[in-house]
Amino acid sequence: MAQYIMAIGLEIPVFGANAAAKAIELGATRIELNASGSYPDGGLTPSLKDLEVVAGARVPIRVMIRPRGPPSEPQARDFIYSDEEFEQMEASIQRFKEAGLLEEARGDGFVFGILKESRDATEAGIHGRKCWVDKDRCKRLVTAARPFKTVFHRAFDEIVSCEESDIAIDDRHAWRMALDDLAVCGFNGVLTSGGLGNAVRNLAILEQVIARAEALRIEIIVGGGVRKHNIPHLYQQLDLKGRESSIYVHSACLSSTDSEYVDAEEVTGILSQLK
Repeated sequence: MAQYIMAIGLEIPVFGANAAAKAIELGATRIELNASGSYPDGGLTPSLKDLEVVAGARVPIRVMIRPRGPPSEPQARDFIYSDEEFEQMEASIQRFKEAGLLEEARGDGFVFGILKESRDATEAGIHGRKCWVDKDRCKRLVTAARPFKTVFHRAFDEIVSCEESDIAIDDRHAWRMALDDLAVCGFNGVLTSGGLGNAVRNLAILEQVIARAEALRIEIIVGGGVRKHNIPHLYQQLDLKGRESSIYVHSACLSSTDSEYVDAEEVTGILSQLK
């Protein structure tokens, strides 16, 4: 029997409805919709108006649920939310669902992530403190999002990178526990670069994360500095073509960090490598 190999998709995170329309026109397989102007914050919850503009899209729309960007305090970890911020996230999901603009059959869904962290060893700085998936809150949001898909975003990479760097890769367990937690919560996918920074610098961990996620039936979205010039390296080192599960690469396809407009050459360059 012939082996069936899944196609590799290109998910483009966009920052506003106009950028979404352009990305779809250029051939994006899926869109992650963020608020206009929120690229410097890493993407924030978009407006209902933005969703209205792209509601007729022919590709799946994944809506970012993130109430704020990184905290201003240097010793504060991102993705740790107050009760008020969590309630805001829950309300945002409900608002988007009630609008009736999302389509389950199209594969629409939500993107979010919430962490917990240890309060000891504060003097060691942010990366001296352990963090993990906030299962209780994430379960509530996954339940609120149903029947739509849910993706745990790069908060996952905070967990990967808070583990001791001198521990051999094969002996690290924080990321394994995190993936197990995501499966328990009911997430359909995880966006990761295998740790903080760019995916091409974390290939050893990323390869193991992909293998474990496949076993758990969690879709992997590889993001973090993905560009047309390094797609061949990622493709080869991670054996993306040989995977039997659904794999996406995630790239904003920007010509510069000063612009939130999708670069046509980046999109076509990446797509040509994925075919």
